[in-house]
Amino acid sequence: MLRERHLRITVLAFFILSLFICSSGCVRRRMTVKSNPPGATVYLDGKEIGRTPFSTNFDFYGKREFKLVKDGYATKTVIKPVPAPWYELPGIDFVSEVILPGKLTDHKFYEFDLEPERLVPNHELLARAEELRYNAHSTGTIQNNNQNINPSTQVPVTIPTPIPTPAPISTPNLPSYPVPNYPSTEPYRPPM
Repeated sequence: MLRERHLRITVLAFFILSLFICSSGCVRRRMTVKSNPPGATVYLDGKEIGRTPFSTNFDFYGKREFKLVKDGYATKTVIKPVPAPWYELPGIDFVSEVILPGKLTDHKFYEFDLEPERLVPNHELLARAEELRYNAHSTGTIQNNNQNINPSTQVPVTIPTPIPTPAPISTPNLPSYPVPNYPSTEPYRPPM
């Protein structure tokens, strides 16, 4: 009778333990990225992960670099924190990921607004280039009127002297051989 009781307790303990192990905890980390307008290619920490809007799983928390690229819009690079929830803090994470029965889902949402790319008209670009060229020739340094540059940090520009054109290369007089008119089935053999 004592043996049967021990056997029942052992089987019951084994059943409870296996049930506990099979239903052990798990944390699912999910991230949804949207952009306005949609359809931007997203790079997360330098790796392409998809086009907006989309959702993906991720493995770790911390500061992450989001880079969104779309034709006709300025590329946007943002470093955003991906904070861990309270149940993923060190010490507690063992309980939530291994011991706690059931699954926890941590879902992060990120939305980015893209600005249309500003195209500089050709005449404005040429005017800036001419101004820069004029300033470089007249002062020997590059000055930019759009920024406040410390004069001690200006870079001197050396204007290279023109390289003289080389003399034409003369080729030695090579003998020319007459090309006989052979039928096309025979290969050409120069006379010896």
